[in-house]
Amino acid sequence: MFGRDHVVMDVSIATFVGVALIVLATAFTQSVVGFGFALLSVPIMMQVIGLHRAVILASLIGTANNVYQYRDLRHDQDKDQVKRFLWASFLGAPFGLVAFIYADQHVLKVFLGVGVLLGVILLMRGRDLSEAHISLDWIMGLVSGFLLTSTSTNGPPLVFALQARKSEPQVFRSTLNMIFLISGLYGLVLFLIFGEIGMADLLLSVSVLPSMIAGVTVGKVVRNRVHPDRFRIAVLVLLAIAGVNSVYSGLFQ
Repeated sequence: MFGRDHVVMDVSIATFVGVALIVLATAFTQSVVGFGFALLSVPIMMQVIGLHRAVILASLIGTANNVYQYRDLRHDQDKDQVKRFLWASFLGAPFGLVAFIYADQHVLKVFLGVGVLLGVILLMRGRDLSEAHISLDWIMGLVSGFLLTSTSTNGPPLVFALQARKSEPQVFRSTLNMIFLISGLYGLVLFLIFGEIGMADLLLSVSVLPSMIAGVTVGKVVRNRVHPDRFRIAVLVLLAIAGVNSVYSGLFQ
């Protein structure tokens, strides 16, 4: 069932602590602003455990994160947008998986970094496309699906489309949660079918779940006390740093 030969959690204590802290911080971020878990965690985690494993862990923990938050966010979603984004993501994901399996890691690092930086630019622009044709959702969904299985950073296209349509904050969070949850499960099925998830990946993911839960819990408390715009600016700065670091790592390391 599992494609790799890892049968134990094959990381040092220092690596485990590092991954746990990254998960804590990025789960907190997503709990507050509604996105950012994989976008932040993958570029940072890949410095500790490598790109391929960082993508797998972000997929596993990110999906668990969305399952955990589903009860609080299951209402207020835009069901029509959810359907369009998901169908488009399902079409794009197999192509991303091909890139994940066969592309050179340095190329993927550069691609990841450029994707993150483009996402930052899109999120900063905040254009009003509330009257845009529904084809925008399909295009962004396709791109999101490709990013889902190639780098696990499928958020920016979705966030861009939802923000461009001026979605209300609660609708924004609820819609993203449902899309991330279902598309994340779909991506994990593809990874399992092609043998990309090892037992050690599962064990490491399960072992850091308490960090994820702690980050989400603290995020819920802080969410109503921190001005969303200020926190969002801080997140965008961190994303830009992570994106530049990913490009540099792919080109020069």
